Amino acid sequence: MTPHTLTDHAHLKAHDPHDMIGAILGLPEQFEQAKRVALAADLGALKGKRFSSVVVAGLGGSAIGGDLLRAVFEPILKCPVVVVRDYGLPGFVGSETLVVASSNSGNTEETLSAYAQARKAGASILAATTGGKLDALAEADSVPSITLPVTGLQPRAAVGYSFVPLVVAFARIGLLPDAVLSDIDEAVTVLGTVRTECGPDVPVESNLAKGLANGWLGKIPFIYGSQAERGVVAYRWKTQISENAKALAVANVFPELNHNETVGWSGTHGQAEIEKQLTVTLLRDSTEPSHIVRRVELTKELLAERHVHIDEVWAKGKSALARMFSLVYVGDFASCYLALAYGEDPTPVAAIDWLKKQLAKV
Repeated sequence: MTPHTLTDHAHLKAHDPHDMIGAILGLPEQFEQAKRVALAADLGALKGKRFSSVVVAGLGGSAIGGDLLRAVFEPILKCPVVVVRDYGLPGFVGSETLVVASSNSGNTEETLSAYAQARKAGASILAATTGGKLDALAEADSVPSITLPVTGLQPRAAVGYSFVPLVVAFARIGLLPDAVLSDIDEAVTVLGTVRTECGPDVPVESNLAKGLANGWLGKIPFIYGSQAERGVVAYRWKTQISENAKALAVANVFPELNHNETVGWSGTHGQAEIEKQLTVTLLRDSTEPSHIVRRVELTKELLAERHVHIDEVWAKGKSALARMFSLVYVGDFASCYLALAYGEDPTPVAAIDWLKKQLAKV
């Protein structure tokens, strides 16, 4: 594929029959609707209750909201938040724990297992789902639930619905300050700006997301977050590249990567040929502390010696929430453009569907 592919509207439409790009374009409105839904939800006895810990149980696109919330609000959260992507819950879960069971479909078997264990452990539960078995269980057990809109979106394209309701719920029950609600509004504005800059009608030469996708063609992207929540965003970029573009990617975060992965860029026996197939994208933020800035700059020097192409993407906005999602959004666009440049339909996830069918046979 060549760069002109991303300017050919007929090509884009032909390879995106399920309109993933349309789903991505709708993220700002998704934020607004998710906030309204979460503000209207009946949280019952959860309001005013004190918790010593929170567990967000979910998989894939239904779990990333918990990861993003934990990462960006860790400095101000009133208690620890753990994200579980498995069938089981940690041993500390008990009567002072809030378990958020998050499943877009409501039928994710790992999340349903975690729900059952939370009930057995006597934990408080909040369900977040569009329906399915989880919704039925929550109703039967009188468990508070945030009923998400049935949109037909792939879970990864519903990141606003997996993230915003958690932020609103946490604010309403006292785990986060009320000020975060206005941060959601700022994020909507910032996302609108990113959409204007990275939308499909913006030409390649002035479109950051299309430029990134062109640079990734035929290569394996390494996505490095400069610190903290940008590590989770890097992971989001990695998974979006895998699911949308059906391609491999690598994610890591500073300063951790300087204690292991950096050494991988120093091989002298045959490594140079492999590195020709790699490219690095750095997710940056103007609020980075000086010691992280120094680490990033030194790592760039090491990569430059290996003649590795480096892109840097900088966060936009005032609040940490808005800045984080400005980076998330660029990655969503870029991964979709990479799919279309490869001629892949970004929506289906045939490998996951096959795996689920095989597991159901047991």
